[in-house]
Order: sequence, then C-alpha cells, then structure tokens
Amino acid sequence: MRRVSASSANRKISSMYSAPRPLCTTAAAAILALLGASQAWAHARLTACDPATNATVSAPRTLHLEFSEALARKFSTVSLSDAGGHPVALALLDSKDARAMDAALRAPLAPGHYTVSWTAVSSDDGHRKTGSYSFTVR
Repeated sequence: MRRVSASSANRKISSMYSAPRPLCTTAAAAILALLGASQAWAHARLTACDPATNATVSAPRTLHLEFSEALARKFSTVSLSDAGGHPVALALLDSKDARAMDAALRAPLAPGHYTVSWTAVSSDDGHRKTGSYSFTVR
C-alpha cells in the first residue's frame, strides 16, 4: 500500500474543487460591476433633517428633510404627529433644493415627543421609500 502525505492529499483535493483563475477573475469583475450599478438603482434616503433625529430642541417653526436624490414632489410627503399619534398641522413649503422637503408648523409645538413620517419618491427612478424619526420639544 502506497502512503500519501497529508499535504499531497490536500493539494489534490483543493485542485479538484478550486475554480480556474480566469473564472474567478471574471466573477469578481461581475460582482464589482453590479455593486457599482446598484448606486444607480438606490432609493432616495434621508441624509439630514432639522430638527435632528432624537434631538431635544426648543419648539421649531419648520421641518427640513434632505434626501440623497431629487424627489418627485407630487408624490413625496411629510407629516408630524404628537406622542399620542395625533397629526400636527403642517404647511408644505416650496424648497429650492430638489432633494429637500420643507414644512412650516401652523401652530407652536407644546413640549413633548414628536414623530416625523415621510415618503420620498425619487424623480429619477420613481422608487418610493418611507421612514420616520423622532425629536422632543422641551
């Protein structure tokens, strides 16, 4: 019976299961191309807001939300609710920035916890994304 060293056996097994180098290179290039292309298909995401997420602030007069891409204004919305889930009246403002939504509060906010909910529809690809964040008025 012929003895085979462990390292020799491992080389045989690994060569049986490894993919040829050109195939690995092609697969890696395809994955990198797809990752780059995914940026073009990205949904509008919230990048900044005022009041900021989880901030404790004096009563704000406006809400300002900025997104990663231009919005389809006709289909994008923002709303505000108090701690009890009751809606707070807002007046949407025209924003000079296509990536932003602005709203004025129709009445001063009382101290408490508030939730901003938004729907952003990208003007580029029409994808819809929703989200929310909270802040507190002292």
